[in-house]
Amino acid sequence: MKRIFILLTFALTVNFLFSDELMENLKSASDQVAQDVSLLIGEDYILSGSITFENKPVIMGDLFSDLLANRLLNNSRFKGHIIKGYSPGTFRISDAQWLLSGSLYQTGTSFFLTLYLNNSDGIQKKGWEFLIPFEGTDSLLAQSRIAMNNGGDIYEPNNSMETAVEMNPDPGQELGDLKIGDNGDEDWFYIDVEQIGSGNTMAIFSARTQGGMDTYMELYSPGNTSSPVVENDDGDDSNAMINYVLEETGRWYIKVRGYTSDDTGDYGLSLSLEMKEAGPGEPDNTLENASILEVEGDGLIRTIDYGDDYDYFKITLDSPLPDDKALVVQTYSNLDLTMTLLDSYDSEIMTNDDSGDDSNPQVLIPSQEEGTWYAVVYPYDSDNMGSYTVKAYVIDIVKDDYENDNFMEEASSIEIDGEPQERTFMPTTDEDWVRFVVGESGEFIIKTTGEIDTYLNLYDRYGEFIYEDDDGGIDNNALISQNLEEGVYYIRVTQYEGEGNVEDTYSLSVRQY
Repeated sequence: MKRIFILLTFALTVNFLFSDELMENLKSASDQVAQDVSLLIGEDYILSGSITFENKPVIMGDLFSDLLANRLLNNSRFKGHIIKGYSPGTFRISDAQWLLSGSLYQTGTSFFLTLYLNNSDGIQKKGWEFLIPFEGTDSLLAQSRIAMNNGGDIYEPNNSMETAVEMNPDPGQELGDLKIGDNGDEDWFYIDVEQIGSGNTMAIFSARTQGGMDTYMELYSPGNTSSPVVENDDGDDSNAMINYVLEETGRWYIKVRGYTSDDTGDYGLSLSLEMKEAGPGEPDNTLENASILEVEGDGLIRTIDYGDDYDYFKITLDSPLPDDKALVVQTYSNLDLTMTLLDSYDSEIMTNDDSGDDSNPQVLIPSQEEGTWYAVVYPYDSDNMGSYTVKAYVIDIVKDDYENDNFMEEASSIEIDGEPQERTFMPTTDEDWVRFVVGESGEFIIKTTGEIDTYLNLYDRYGEFIYEDDDGGIDNNALISQNLEEGVYYIRVTQYEGEGNVEDTYSLSVRQY
């Protein structure tokens, strides 16, 4: 690196004299840089980038870009083209053959202004250092006009796909001190992908934000830039995170914004692209590629290979299940997984998160005709990756003494101030309808107790809704307290999101106070 030390002196008592001396010294520095640049770049484009102090854009970047542009245009040896971009966001780095940027560093009682001339591959071809005394330098450390007008980080303006900033995810890249500004600011970045996986390998792209801001991230493919192929809000530590298998070469776009248009603040961004061997069963992320899961078989070992991995399983019943039997599909692992059960037409039947053993997902379908179903297993959030086992088996159904009471017309009866009724949900999406008669108006308490997170709805004799409750009781139980007139009333009891185990029970009671 060529080192040039220019001592800049200031007269602090007279502002305009201070500005004149500062400008003269900056002109000398820009003269030296312009002279060297003119001999290097030929007829190429050079992008004059930002100058930062502690990773924040400073006014010196604005001043130096203007000064350098003037010096180059007045230099007869300069045959190229100067773009006064101030930051990488205003002109694609890949479209310029050269990038000039720099940083201001404090060392002892002085500052070093360090400038770098890099080619489009990011390789430094030349560098300069200028020594600046500590006194008076504070005037150069105010945030640059361009940065203040465009969100405040050195990559602004990059608030559209057209002004996206180039990133290099291979082997990985991290950016800090990024900022989402006011008025619904967005930050756009892009990567150019020349190779994707083949055979038993996958190209897994990972992106995540860091920091205390509530960020939202979207990924757009080369073939569809109008809608994201995947998006995420809170993958890890409430930051946004995306893990996705890239299946196209070309330019992929990443958009980062606040969760709402009012969310602003600082964040960091890291990207990586990894070629990884696919887990067993892959590709199995569609109905057509689903793995065959035998009922009462040994089960299948599968792997969540990336944060947005979906594994499909095909389950077939060759003969009907009687009324006292039910088909169960469950995973076994230390991962936080979710399972969705689909019919043969790809329509959702039910979704479960943690009804099985050790909070694994479990879905259950009782007394079915022969047919085919599909179970889809995927991570609860983007940070859950690893191996799991999935099994399908048949169990005996143990219904409570009040079934069938799945509809208002089938409601069983409960006595006011009588013994609590012990009940179950079979399957987990089961509904229990209960009828009671108020002979004398007053205040009534309807509540559940037990291991199941219950939900209560209260209706009058005509089915008109009166009140509901989720967790007014103790330990996720429900409780309704209402003044009721004489008449007939109905209670509808369900599981909250169907998360309980099929063996769990709850108690229901009605009391008058």
